[in-house]
Amino acid sequence: MKLKLLFLASGIIGIAIGLSAAYTLSKKDIKYIVERQPLVQRARVLGYSFRRPEEYYVLPAAKWVPQTFNNCGPAAVSMTLQYFGHSVPQTETKARLRTGDDDKNIFMYQISDYLKEFDIESKIFFNGDIEMVKTLVSNGFYVIVEDWLRPYEDIGHVLIIRGYDDRAKVLIGDDPYLGVGVRFPYQEFEEGQWKPFNREFVPVYSREKEELLKAIVGENWNESTMYRNSVIRNQKDIEENPNDMYAWFNLGTSYFALAEYENAKEAFEKSRQIGWPGRMLWYQIEPIETYNKLGEYQKAIELANIALAGNESFIEVQQEKEFALEKLGF
Repeated sequence: MKLKLLFLASGIIGIAIGLSAAYTLSKKDIKYIVERQPLVQRARVLGYSFRRPEEYYVLPAAKWVPQTFNNCGPAAVSMTLQYFGHSVPQTETKARLRTGDDDKNIFMYQISDYLKEFDIESKIFFNGDIEMVKTLVSNGFYVIVEDWLRPYEDIGHVLIIRGYDDRAKVLIGDDPYLGVGVRFPYQEFEEGQWKPFNREFVPVYSREKEELLKAIVGENWNESTMYRNSVIRNQKDIEENPNDMYAWFNLGTSYFALAEYENAKEAFEKSRQIGWPGRMLWYQIEPIETYNKLGEYQKAIELANIALAGNESFIEVQQEKEFALEKLGF
């Protein structure tokens, strides 16, 4: 069987083929060109086009926006807007994104909705990996991620990844707490900071780049497929380490997204038995939502009270608690 490969451009390895010139290549040829020659700048295979990561790549930096107290999300959004030519101070992004001065958490969907006001597109994904982030950056995507501020702590944080260096095995990011051009070791970042949020990542882009993004993420553009793949990955992590609390929690969030609430409950309860960090429910409230979905309202209230301890302004948790109380007749 023959497949069509259309080269868009590649002076690097001496290929200079016009946009309209199509050549018929075997699967073996395509495998060699796409997998063994990463310096090919752009190759369109079966209608899809993206650039493979090279050894080092970095996108332009933003001017650092040092976050004010507990304001990493709005500060990160302020820097994100810079990449697209907008100068918006974090005081303004904070006013739009937070429900009040004591609101300690901003969900990624709130950031995504806000960016649309500037005609900036974004899509929320889970179950990412370092290679995916590298590929996105190589193709011009800044990537917002949610993680722990420092490895193995429990303070939620938001930053932007805009580069990588395979020689040093680091991602390069603009961080509202630490500065611009911060280097994050691959292994430490993925396991100690990113994994606790089910490896959530949000590419930001102009509308005309959506087809390119679809090509890069492949089948995971479909959310059900993405969460199914997340289930498989977290189950594999659990097989390797049955006491991997974050893998159990991520399994729960993936099942919750698939509306498999009994499975989600089982996974969340296992992760809780192993031991949640003190602020786990400040940032991810799916365990509370799961109990409400299953009609276990007293358990939902119990977890809501944990999430609200020292965090009384968490509006979304207040709403879950009020829902449970109403269902119980209070």
